[in-house]
Formats: sequence, structure tokens, C-alpha cells
Amino acid sequence: MFQSADEWLELYRSTQALSQQGNSVYLSLLAAKTKVAPLSPLSIPRMELQAAVTGAKLSQSIQTNSRLSVNSHHYWTDSKTVLKWLRMDPRKFQQYVMHRVGEVLELTNVDQWHWVPSDLNPTDIATKTSSFTSMHKWFDGPEYLLQERSRWPTCTDLGAPTNIEVKQVFFVATTPLDPIVNVEHFSGWRRLYRAVATFILYIEKLKATARKTPPITSINAETIRRAQTTLIRYAQVSEFRKEISLLSKDDDQLLRIRGRAENLCPQQQIVLPYGHYVTRLIDNWYHRQMHHTMHEACINRIRGIYYIPCLRVLYKSARRACQRCRNDNASPKPPLMAQLPIARVAAYQRPFTYVGIDYFGPILVTVGRRKEKRWGVIFTCLTVRAVHLEIAHSLDASSCIMCIRNFFNRRGTPREIFTDNGTNFKASEKVICEELPRVDFDEVYRSFDTIKWSFNPPAAPHMGGAWERLIGSIKRVLSAICPAMKPLTFVSLDTNDDEAITPNHLLLGSVSGYKPIFDNNLSVRCMWQSTQLFADHFWKRWVREYVPDLARRGKWYAKQPPLTIGSVVLIVDENLPRNTWPKGIVTDVVLA
Repeated sequence: MFQSADEWLELYRSTQALSQQGNSVYLSLLAAKTKVAPLSPLSIPRMELQAAVTGAKLSQSIQTNSRLSVNSHHYWTDSKTVLKWLRMDPRKFQQYVMHRVGEVLELTNVDQWHWVPSDLNPTDIATKTSSFTSMHKWFDGPEYLLQERSRWPTCTDLGAPTNIEVKQVFFVATTPLDPIVNVEHFSGWRRLYRAVATFILYIEKLKATARKTPPITSINAETIRRAQTTLIRYAQVSEFRKEISLLSKDDDQLLRIRGRAENLCPQQQIVLPYGHYVTRLIDNWYHRQMHHTMHEACINRIRGIYYIPCLRVLYKSARRACQRCRNDNASPKPPLMAQLPIARVAAYQRPFTYVGIDYFGPILVTVGRRKEKRWGVIFTCLTVRAVHLEIAHSLDASSCIMCIRNFFNRRGTPREIFTDNGTNFKASEKVICEELPRVDFDEVYRSFDTIKWSFNPPAAPHMGGAWERLIGSIKRVLSAICPAMKPLTFVSLDTNDDEAITPNHLLLGSVSGYKPIFDNNLSVRCMWQSTQLFADHFWKRWVREYVPDLARRGKWYAKQPPLTIGSVVLIVDENLPRNTWPKGIVTDVVLA
């Protein structure tokens, strides 16, 4: 080995000078590099490949020296396996060989690599024990390099492929499903098999063009049958792949049921999986063919052609998902009866603290010799069910305000008023609750600012049932011209029991309106005590006898799922047939 690069560079230049004097060839060692085998197990072909990588890198470092002029490069190895690897696609090898073959091919050309027998390879001297006499081969090189290129060692079996370090590629062959469209993109059985039939027609046209025969121009019954068979076979293979491989199929490659009536009915039922999308489309198609009626006949018709496990369950789920069936079977589902509002159970409050107002009529009255229309206005105490009546001249806001003013003068100002959304009530609420309190009128109007006016939702007359029911009683009384008292509690036939509670007990002091007569010895100053005792006695009976009847739910016992925003509902209109009820989307929920 040389001590420095200058020594071998000087020797190289002298060799070049000698070679230019004649046709003689001179050999000289410029650089060498060896590596120790790793401790981990490594195959001989891999170590040979690593030596090729080391040689290619050493040659690359020599070529980068600008003081050298190199015309050609030749690489020698005694490993036929490495030479075969360099002539193959690196992507076919394992990761270790693939990266190193790629690195060698990146630095060199495969045509520059040659084979040399092991006994002529001087590089074995660096890794094997040798005598001193063989050292001249290390420094002077092999003798065949001094000969003509045609006499260099050659190898003729480098083209044969090798399986060493080649990736093992496994090819698994399976029976593919028939190529069809994505069935879940279709909402109907007819649209699905028509789409597949169109695809089959396109294939047949291509085949006819290749065979130069007249093509089929339109979808016929045979094309539709093939499309339906393809879809049914796809559904069966999706669910019964193992069963189909073990059982025999018919001429259409379909799985069918075998029964005892094969002599009478050669074509048995076609098996369809319960949960497959194609099965649901077929079931829904028959349901629509029967016009959403005759459900038992529809099930019988499906059962005559197909065998579907749990067919009734599948058919019921189709009916539940059918929007038309849902519309036809829809019925109002009132929620659980709500809790009583404070206006219905406000004990120890004066009458007409919470008032419901409504109009009824018209009523014909005699004015002189003519008949005119008048309207009745009912004021209902929502707590004790007392009734105050007024007569309105017309339905305008002025007449409504006049009736309300008369009621205030007679019964006092209420705390809260409940009405519907009539235009006269809207105008009265604006005048009474907003405009009049700003003007300093009499004592009655100065208390209007404490009134709360609540309107029922539109198209919800049931929320005014407290006074709607009493309007019916008033009309019957007026029609019969027979005034009557309506009790609030049970009327007992036992003379020892207290009489039934009526609103007149609180308004007038008794059922008939007559006040009890006190003894002359009772001081007038102490009458307020008797009055207070009488009122307390009334409210105790009211809470004990009347409130329990209100707390009992007479209907709407079952709990229903509450409406949510975004739900699609049918709006029940009693003036329209069922099939013409309008649909709506819930935009807001009001908790009463």
C-alpha cells in the first residue's frame, strides 16, 4: 500500500508515460478497501453484493479527482448471483437487496460489470490467508488484464433468473361477483333492474359490433329477466357465499327452495336474504304494486315467488317506512295532560282575578218593532268558574272596550286576561295595556298597567275550553229561558251534607243570592269576623272538594314523544278530507 495519495499518483503518471511510448499495458494498484463481515448472520450473496457497493463507491471517489484522466471503467466479481441481480429489476427483490442493487446501478452501468473466476480474483488476497509469493497479484493485478479484451474471462449463464431474495408474490384467485351498479343509489326495484338492463343492452351492442351481427336496439323481456337474475344472484352471493359453494343451483345460477311439490311446481321459490337492500326493494315494489292495500294478499304474492326469512317483519318495516302509509294511518296523538296552570288553582284570591273572555252569538233582540243583532261577551273566572255576562253592540274594538270597562267597574281589575286572537281583543289589549295607563283617567284606568293579557295560539280553541264549555251552557239556558245554577261539586241527596259549592257562594254568599241573617245582638263591628270565617270556610271546602276533581286526568293518559324542531307533521284540518291535510315542519316548540 502507498503511504500517501501523491505516491500512487506519481506511479500512475509514470505508467501513463510508459504506455504512451508503445502499445504495452501496465498495471498498478491505486486504492483498496475491505470490510469485516458483520457479527449478525448474513448470507454470502448479500456480502458479495455489499462488496460490489463498496467497490462502486471507491471508484466514484477516484473519479472525482480532477488530476486523473479516466477513459473507461470495468468492475469484476466472482459472484454470479450479484451479476444476475444487477441485470434484474430491483423492485422484484427484498428490501435489503433492492436498495443496494439500486445504489450500484446509480453509480455504475450494468455493462461495466464482468465475471472473474475465484482463482484469478486478486481481491481474495485481502480476506484470505495467502503466501508472500502471491502478493505480486495484489499489487500488479491479474495477468488476463494484460491480454486482449477478447481473451478476458466470460460467463454464459448470467441470463438465467434466480429466486434468491426475490419477493414472494401470492396470487389468490376468487370467483368475483357479477359487476353491477351500486344498488343503494336506487330507491325503487324497477329503476334498479331497468338500469342494469340498460347496461346489459350496451354490452350486447358491443358484442354485436365485434361479431358484425345486427345489434339489439331496445330493452326486451329477456334483457329484463337477465337483469333481475343478475341482481338476485348478487344478493344471494353477498349473504350465502358458503352455502352456494356447497349446494347446487338451477340453470340461472340461483339458489332455490326444494319442497315436496316439485312435481307440481318445478320452479321453486328463490331464496333472498332478509336484510339485503335488493330484498327490501323487491318487497317495497310489491307493496306499491298493490297500491298500499291488501297487505295479506301482497305477502302471499311475494311468498309465491321468493322465500324471504321473516317476511312479515320485513313487510311491516316497509309499511312503517312508506310515507303514504304513514299519512293514511296518521292520527292526532295528544301528549300527556299537562299540569293545571296557576289560574285554575289560585286559592284565597278574589273572584275574577284570572279571567277568560270570549264572544258568542249573535243574539236577536227586539228594538221597537225591529230585530237587531247583539253579541254576548262572557267573562269567566278561571278559578271558581263564576260567569259575568255583557252585551256588545257590535264586534268592533270600541264595543269590546266598553264591555271590558263595565266588567271592571262591576268586578274589579283582574290580574291576567286570557283570550283568543280576535282582532277586537288585539286592539283592546293595545288600548288597555299600553295607551290608557299613560293617561291620568279615573282610578280604574290607573290600575290597567298591572294587567297581563295572554293570547291563545292560533287555531287552538281547546286552550279556551274553560269558557267555551260555559258558552254552551249559557246558550242552552237562554234558549230555554230558564235560569239555573251550575254546581261545582257533587250534589248530595243527603239532607245532613253541606250543599254543593257554586260560584254564587263567593259572589253572593249563597246559591240563591240571599245573605244569611245575623242575630240582632251581634255587633256590626264584629261582622267582618263572620265574613272572614265564611270566606275561609268556602276556600277550605273548595280545596278539599273541588281541586281533587281538577287534578284527576280524565283523558290523555299515555306519554307521547314530544314534538321537536324540524319534525314533519300533518296539520289536522276538520274541514278537509284526510288525504288533503297539509304537511308542516315544526319551527318552534312552545311549552304551555
